[in-house]
Amino acid sequence: MGATMTQKILARTSGKDRVQHGDIIWASPDLVTAPEVSFSAYIKRIREIGVTKLAHPERVAVIIDHEVPVHSVAGAERNKLTRQLAQEWSVGHFFDGVGITHPLMVEQGLVAPGMFAAGADSHAPGLGAVGALSVPFGFEVSMVLATGQIWMKVPETIRVRLHGACRPGVAARDIVLATMQQLDDEATSYRVIEYQGEGLSTLSVPERMTICGLCVDAGAKSGIAAVDQRCIDYLRAHGVADSAELQAPASINSDADAEYAMTIDIDLATLTPRVSIPPSPNHVREAQAMSDIVIQHAYIGSCVSGSIEDIRSAAAILRGRKVHADVNLLVIPATQQVFQQALQEGLLTELTAAGATISPSTCGPCFGGIARLTAGERRISTSTRNDPGRMGSNEAEIFLASAMTVAASAITGHITDPRAFAALAEGGAA
Repeated sequence: MGATMTQKILARTSGKDRVQHGDIIWASPDLVTAPEVSFSAYIKRIREIGVTKLAHPERVAVIIDHEVPVHSVAGAERNKLTRQLAQEWSVGHFFDGVGITHPLMVEQGLVAPGMFAAGADSHAPGLGAVGALSVPFGFEVSMVLATGQIWMKVPETIRVRLHGACRPGVAARDIVLATMQQLDDEATSYRVIEYQGEGLSTLSVPERMTICGLCVDAGAKSGIAAVDQRCIDYLRAHGVADSAELQAPASINSDADAEYAMTIDIDLATLTPRVSIPPSPNHVREAQAMSDIVIQHAYIGSCVSGSIEDIRSAAAILRGRKVHADVNLLVIPATQQVFQQALQEGLLTELTAAGATISPSTCGPCFGGIARLTAGERRISTSTRNDPGRMGSNEAEIFLASAMTVAASAITGHITDPRAFAALAEGGAA
């Protein structure tokens, strides 16, 4: 019997020839990521038990991304402390206000196929876009910092085979929402969702970050994508050194005779735009059936939907049009590099001409840091979650969708299927 990607990665990082699902192992993460909102608490904890240095500082990345620019005294104090601790504890990779953790790690070439990452954020599985296994942990991250190891049970894998290609107006977000519609929480609990199939090759690495990063909101332990030539080309362009996995992706991809908990198939050509309705991301409806939902706010950004592809697709729909008079549209590129590229391509000029507000790279609205909602307001957003109070008042409503659906809805003032707009954009019409 062959092995899945997850089994191969956890076998290597636990020093074993082979692992089976259900095995309890001690694994050594190749990368540990921690944002400023939690890093100081981890250091406080390990200091209390007598730890004076990180086990593997060269494997640790600390990122100030949640409150950028800082907008509270408490945030300013936390960011100052994070800077001090990163220097004091010789953190190997420190990023201050230059982007959101998960896309930044991939963009900076810190993640490669076959790596095991421990992330202090629930959407750490986004790193699975490049064939890494990235698992979100909570306070256990403090023990990884102290010892370099973490224990975990080897999860089963759900195989999702993608076929064909998405039609205009349909995006990576719609793929993962379609996945959620086929898998309930019982099916996904403590399992890794692995995307593979010829349809995967139609998705860019940032698009794969969307489908992997949102697997956790389908109830999964993590998400991962098979490694193909498109992934390899992206990694080489971003400075990732050649390795056995890059030279021979079959060494990290799942074996043909690997065992899966279940397999589902998705024909991308049949997908339509979808929307997650409150109070949970896995409550999914067709966008075309929701045109009666009036919105006051729209947001394009976050760790799963602030890529250059997202901004291009939104700009294409907004080109030559205006945001509805009753709607506030906020656009936040996921990293400074994406911001600069969007600026060079003229996309930010087009978006502001349409009436959008542009913000520096930050988690911002996703956790209610900025652009908060008041009671009775609705926002359609490309962010990660829509539980009550996530972006302000418990009595506000958050709907989640692709950048194209958000852009189309910002124009009309109500939730809108973007396919008509996307078809016009494809044809070069205004």
